[in-house]
Amino acid sequence: MRCEKNEVKRIQWGQKIRSWKKALTQVADLKGLDAKNRKESEFIKEVVIDIQRRLGVPSNNKRPLLVGGDYINEMRSISSWLTDGSCHIVDVLTIVGMGGIGKTSLARYVFMLHSRTFHKSCFIEGINTRCNEKSNGLLKLQKQLHGDLSKEIQLRVNNVSEYTSKIENALKLNKVFVVLDDIHSLDQLDALLGKEGFHPGSKIIITTKDASLTERCSLFNPQVQPKRKTVSLNGLTESESLVLLCIHAFKRQNPKEGYKEVSENLVKYCEGHPLALEVLGKSLNKRDVAYWEDCINGLKKEPHSHINKALKMSLESLPLKNDKELFKHIACFFVGIDRDLTETILKECDINTRSGITNLIDRHLVRIGWKNKLMMHQLVQEMGRDLVRQESPDKPWERSRLWCHEESFKVLKQKKVRG
Repeated sequence: MRCEKNEVKRIQWGQKIRSWKKALTQVADLKGLDAKNRKESEFIKEVVIDIQRRLGVPSNNKRPLLVGGDYINEMRSISSWLTDGSCHIVDVLTIVGMGGIGKTSLARYVFMLHSRTFHKSCFIEGINTRCNEKSNGLLKLQKQLHGDLSKEIQLRVNNVSEYTSKIENALKLNKVFVVLDDIHSLDQLDALLGKEGFHPGSKIIITTKDASLTERCSLFNPQVQPKRKTVSLNGLTESESLVLLCIHAFKRQNPKEGYKEVSENLVKYCEGHPLALEVLGKSLNKRDVAYWEDCINGLKKEPHSHINKALKMSLESLPLKNDKELFKHIACFFVGIDRDLTETILKECDINTRSGITNLIDRHLVRIGWKNKLMMHQLVQEMGRDLVRQESPDKPWERSRLWCHEESFKVLKQKKVRG
């Protein structure tokens, strides 16, 4: 009996020693942060953020502001989906919509509500931007995802495909809740999720501007087949837009005295776009009515740069030059025009419209309205026209397109037509 006890203790000690050796090896491989030539406050902040991420503690406990019946209903629906208790099915939810429409806010809101109910959770924000801003950006995102899911010290792996296999193992071992925000390409999706599937009961949320992206992902092959659903965000109603604008501009839910008309005019300009309402509301805080009026008039001539940047990301996700040129053609000339007529005209200009228009619809740059008419959000149309305007701001005759009849008349009168 005593020999058996000693043998059990020996095995237990052997397991402990092996785990200690593994931990010490990982510590030895851990690369420290470089504090050279950096402000101490910035360095400390980076360390704190890294520790919070490793512990699964949100760096900002304040939930995003959700306004609008559709957004609140979607939040409740997603919350119900996250807490349905399914332990044999893997669910993947895709939130799609144009830039700035509120995909990230909705995903972050439900993540902060429910992340603690899963074994492991991870929220990776701004994936496409981070991939483009840094060399090895995708590899760094893989390291973050693997670290959050496995709680292991970062591996000395500098190969994307190698890290994908490590992530696949972590995804199969634990019931996870993962949010991948702003996925732009199949390469990003395949590198971060792999194609081997997940542990039963896991939930994955993907936000993207491209509705067709998850349909083409390696993960969704016949062998894995997770259950999928899609949420499409289309913006706010006028009354909801007014509430959001006033919250940012006046710190209340209705306009201040004397500001009702200018507030309503700005709401009409934004057409339910949450980011535009937030950015403009904050910029007009504590400004007088005359300033508001000047701002609205100015926006009609030149879109706000921050809003434009968010909208351009949808356009930049188009892989083909043909589709980008098609977008500009529609923005300048064909909004409100029958789709079939537009395709007939542009076909003669060697523009591939059949697949091109479908690609624009997938990215929420164009929609088909009543009687088969091509429709476009006003902010998106202005962004497209501004791209053409920037080709030659002061010399309209050098632009690729002219749509303003005053400018067209001036160019013809001065005999400035090219070619």
